[in-house]
Amino acid sequence: MNSLVSEAPPSVWNSLYERRSNPWRSSGLTTTTRRLLSTYAVGQRFLEVGCGTGEDAVDIAAMGFEYCGLDVAEAAILDAKTKNKSNSSQFACADFFKWQAGQSFDVIYEKGFFHGLAGLRRRSNFIRRIATQLAPDGVWISVCGAADQKHTKFPHGAIYLRDLIMPAEVYFEVLEVVKDNYGLADHEREFRAWHSVFRRY
Repeated sequence: MNSLVSEAPPSVWNSLYERRSNPWRSSGLTTTTRRLLSTYAVGQRFLEVGCGTGEDAVDIAAMGFEYCGLDVAEAAILDAKTKNKSNSSQFACADFFKWQAGQSFDVIYEKGFFHGLAGLRRRSNFIRRIATQLAPDGVWISVCGAADQKHTKFPHGAIYLRDLIMPAEVYFEVLEVVKDNYGLADHEREFRAWHSVFRRY
């Protein structure tokens, strides 16, 4: 998610995906994210917030999770459904802040969503909502740009680690934080990111 258009209305996101103007497109799960999932995830119910066109969903379903992807852009969801034919994968066009899941999840994952949120209050609301959607001992895995190593040639979302950890500790135990490449499909625009995993208290 590009910080320059973060918090834009769904119509803006939809237009970007319709024009295929999404330089933040994921190359799939990073090696670090795979390890964090293998190490800390307990249970199979999996939600990705801001799934985009579903590049990571293929890898997640292959790991055996019952996947649900959520995005506000209808064009992105249509692409994601085309790419992902697995019976264990579902997609919904909805706003996570308003969406009612009808079930709890064992894992909630977002790549580039958190670092695009505007301000402490919005981030705190997101974290609280994550906590309410997780099953007991469920984990939240976040991948977000590292502000201490911003890519100067490519504008991208990025935060300082304190802005992730401080609001998260209200609801979560911090299990592990690793700095690694974000995992862009466009390798020339690759940047460094925090890969973090939190367990709900």
